[in-house]
Amino acid sequence: MKTLHVHIGTPKTATTAIQHFCKENAKILAEKGFCYPIFPFRYPENSDAHNGRFLWAHLFDENGVRDRKQEEINFRKGMEIVKRLFETYNDIIVSDESIWRAMDSEKKDFWNVLEQEAKENGFSLHAIVYLRRQDKYYLSHWNQQVKKHRLEEPFDVYIGKRKGRLRLDYYWKLERMASVIGKECITVRRYDRETFQGGSIYSDFLSVFGLELTEEYTVAQEIRNIGLYGNTHEIKRILNSLSLMQDEKQQKYFLKLLEECSEVSKKRYPCAMLSKDEISKFLEAHRAGNEKIVEEYLHETGTELFDYAIEDMPKWEKTNPYMLDDLICFIGVAVAMLHKENEDLKNAWKKTFFGKLRHRFGMILCRLGEIKLQE
Repeated sequence: MKTLHVHIGTPKTATTAIQHFCKENAKILAEKGFCYPIFPFRYPENSDAHNGRFLWAHLFDENGVRDRKQEEINFRKGMEIVKRLFETYNDIIVSDESIWRAMDSEKKDFWNVLEQEAKENGFSLHAIVYLRRQDKYYLSHWNQQVKKHRLEEPFDVYIGKRKGRLRLDYYWKLERMASVIGKECITVRRYDRETFQGGSIYSDFLSVFGLELTEEYTVAQEIRNIGLYGNTHEIKRILNSLSLMQDEKQQKYFLKLLEECSEVSKKRYPCAMLSKDEISKFLEAHRAGNEKIVEEYLHETGTELFDYAIEDMPKWEKTNPYMLDDLICFIGVAVAMLHKENEDLKNAWKKTFFGKLRHRFGMILCRLGEIKLQE
């Protein structure tokens, strides 16, 4: 049976690393009968390894108006490519973690549309979902919003507004999918390094398809999405209110500075955005649904979906005594980085024609000065 495998994340579960791994190893996967195609469509802030975006993505014209016609053109072209590939392969893999959110917002009929395509073209659907413990997913998502999307709201304001939008009731989400494609067509995996088959996210992902991670695969240096810890997230949140942060280059520059400080701040001030008691209550609200996932999707008994152990760390406070130290660190890194860039530019200029000419001219002047002194 021809199968379209749709890896939908969820977000913050190493999806980008999986996508790049599949692209880099597309030839080997193809030899084993699994196609990871690269489509001709390009979407802002997404690499071509992110190959499933055409299934739902919104597009906008030069005036910022949604271009529904082009969206449909991309979808139809993409599905035509999928159909042609099925002439050669029985299994095609596409990946896009944004589907997890889009199926509740931008593309509420996502699974119905895809199921109809499957019926009309003689292939089946298989969804692959990685789940991360709800509090860790939520906090990581908030961190990412501050880091990359210029969020300005303090955490307590953010948590009051966004909690319902992230759809942390995983069981409800899976049931929505299952009502269209069936439970048997959904593979659920825990995003927990302690439970990965083979010890890595790559070996675990391959195992979904009955494959093993061997030496023939290329595992590039893992893309590390450095979070903002300690006080660095608060510094970035405040910087986000500045108009200059609308400039993407400035955004990347300040983020690079803070990433240099992040681990130092984390070591100096290990803390969490929620207290241990708050995390416990947060998890308890989703525990019943998680238990159903274990029973109905993982088909396990006597186990938990996640390790519910909670680190006993102090809750982050803006008035903590380490804020000044972290600000000094931030300024120091900024000065050091500017100094290095300045030195690099000087060295690069010296290697140019005019730089060499000035150096030679300087040597001549020095030699003339020596001659005059000798006279």
